[in-house]
Amino acid sequence: MSLQKARVFENSLVDSGAKGISAEFMQIYRSREVGQSYVTSVWTTLVATAHALWLMIKIRPQVVLCNGPGTCIPLCVIAFIFKVVGIRWSSIFYVESIARVKRLSLSGLLLYKLQIADQFFVQWPQLQRKYPRARYVGCLM
Repeated sequence: MSLQKARVFENSLVDSGAKGISAEFMQIYRSREVGQSYVTSVWTTLVATAHALWLMIKIRPQVVLCNGPGTCIPLCVIAFIFKVVGIRWSSIFYVESIARVKRLSLSGLLLYKLQIADQFFVQWPQLQRKYPRARYVGCLM
């Protein structure tokens, strides 16, 4: 549904006469589906990481902005590896979901604990107190 909504929005901008606006949509593989066992998610994570590597080389984004679904981990890991080996194409910005009030999502926890994100944002002050490297920015929606 998100891809369909994005395309409708993109078309509405073009129809309204906006100049110089164009978007290219690409599918990003998920590391793990909701409810998928951790054992089988090892394989899907490897496939997603290989796909993320191909995307990062092809696109070379300046910013990876993510908000937590299983699609963000492979992209962030590849961007982080590139940074470690001296190929700095992307800054990584992670925004934890507003639905996360008391604890981080699995994606957020991994990125926070492994210190992969360049900037880590939370939308609740109690999360910032619990995770002091996070930046509280209030509600972003």
